Amino acid sequence: MPEKTEELLASAQAAHAAGRSFEAEQIARRILEAEPKHIQANLLLGVLAGKSGRSKPAIVHLEAVVDQDPESFEALFWLSLLHRREGKLVEATAFGERALKVRPDDPFSNNNIGLCYLDQIQLEKAATAFYRAASLRPDMPSIFHNLGTVYYMLGRDMEAAMALDRALKLSPNSLDSWLALGQVMISQTNPDAAEVCGRKAISMHPESAPAQLLLASALVENNKTAEAEKHMKRAVRIDPNEFYAQALLGQRYQTIGKFTEANEHLQKSLEIEPRQGFAYFAYVHNNKVTEKDRPFVERMEALIAHGGLPPRDVQFLEYGLGRAYESLGEYEKAMKHFDEANRVSRRLKFGDAVFDRVDYSNGFDWLIKTFSREFIDKNRPKGLTSDVPIIIVGMMRSGTTLAEQILSSHPQIGAAGEQRFWPSSKPTMFGPEGRAFSVERLPEFGTRYLSALRAVAPDTSHVTDKMPANYELLGPIHLALPNARIIHMRRHPVDTCVSIYATPNRVPIAYAYDRENIVFAYEEYLRLMEHWRSVLPSDRFIEVNYEDVVADRETQTRRILNLIGLEWDDAVMHHESNERNVNTPSLWQVRQPIYTTSVERWRRYEPWLGAFRKLLRDPH
Repeated sequence: MPEKTEELLASAQAAHAAGRSFEAEQIARRILEAEPKHIQANLLLGVLAGKSGRSKPAIVHLEAVVDQDPESFEALFWLSLLHRREGKLVEATAFGERALKVRPDDPFSNNNIGLCYLDQIQLEKAATAFYRAASLRPDMPSIFHNLGTVYYMLGRDMEAAMALDRALKLSPNSLDSWLALGQVMISQTNPDAAEVCGRKAISMHPESAPAQLLLASALVENNKTAEAEKHMKRAVRIDPNEFYAQALLGQRYQTIGKFTEANEHLQKSLEIEPRQGFAYFAYVHNNKVTEKDRPFVERMEALIAHGGLPPRDVQFLEYGLGRAYESLGEYEKAMKHFDEANRVSRRLKFGDAVFDRVDYSNGFDWLIKTFSREFIDKNRPKGLTSDVPIIIVGMMRSGTTLAEQILSSHPQIGAAGEQRFWPSSKPTMFGPEGRAFSVERLPEFGTRYLSALRAVAPDTSHVTDKMPANYELLGPIHLALPNARIIHMRRHPVDTCVSIYATPNRVPIAYAYDRENIVFAYEEYLRLMEHWRSVLPSDRFIEVNYEDVVADRETQTRRILNLIGLEWDDAVMHHESNERNVNTPSLWQVRQPIYTTSVERWRRYEPWLGAFRKLLRDPH
């Protein structure tokens, strides 16, 4: 290299290092005037143009470098960055993989290729790349943020939370990481933690629509729906093109029975962002699909066929298509989509983990052994005397929401929805191994639970809690509050199981995505309920068949009110006018007059029942 060229190159590089980009570029151009293929000058000009946002000239210079030196790491790395900036993901990935091959231990190259994979929804590859980058540079918050993001998209929520927590330790004021961690907390059904994240994000950036949206989502999960609606509306005011805010606002209107307003926001969400799953599912859930909606269904099918959507969006689309085809009477197609929805859901929520039937059954064995009739009779006097709670239980999808909607139409009954108090108290009640119980804390649990109910409905004489899973905990609930009334909702076993299979769950249910596991869990539920039936007093415990409510609502409601000790009120015959918030998959059904289409629903799917066929015996 001539001495003058060496001197010019050194000057250009020094100017670049000192931040004098214009000077560096001018010197590099002088070099190219004399030597058009000069590798270092082309590389410097490519980097300078790339940093200033001029992607096209940058790519020309960098490709000139690679033509002469196919293993120039800097040129390959920058070409990957620039092609990704231009939306050319195939080219970006190809250059990124070549750069990584040259320097496999470079953290920035690993992070970059992870971003390329993430943009193409190649999530497993992205996770591997980000994990490698984080191992190489454990001090870089952006890498841990990326790792947490892809773990969340994969449904690996625990790992996502740990990665994002690390990102925030390194960069406590990262709005993006607070928002991402909040979404993970919602996914983990930890709305209190999500609310903390949302409020922190808003304190940092009050005019951030995603921050307002995160807090709104957390408040919805925490049953603070009035406050949530304010933040949803503010998110839409800040950014009318925030598609998820529009969809969430639509869902909010669903929960209070304003279906016309819900449709408006869901349609707006889909106009802004057609490539999503949530708003499609919510719209199908909000409307009875008819032949005129065939183009809408075909759009959903086309989205899945095209590919490239995150698994969470695919899950919503598959459940939505199952529901749509059921409405259209095309049951084989519906079941195929439910099959795929469950496959995706299980992978999202549990990965390769296997449902442990032995441990599940052993837990029920311990409950049956521990909460014997003698144990309950001996310890009942230690509980509180309040008769405020009305505990509505049953296998999920058994009619608990309808029961609460009817009862809470009574002026003396408030509705608390699905309270998480008892399930979340299990580690405290039963110890870390889940096999210990002390009666000494019963008054404490009872007092805290009553406070939670009263916070929701302070002015009624009774408050319902319709958490279906409380059927597992009827022993300790009865001991803590022996005057609480317990209503066990029952439904035809195959109808129940088909509905479980056809409905997305907000919380991970270990058995819910496999027919055989659902049948196993249902039989265990029957076994445990047989035990509670034998040990709970008949003046505190009643069983109601969903089918009987559909056939004769008045008679069944009178039975329940007699158990509670309340006088009849005609309002319970107009449950569809009850404007309370309903935040469960049954939100559309309970706004309608009593209808019979959900009775013997299983018959439509008889040829494709598979393992559910085992339950075709006496329904109860």
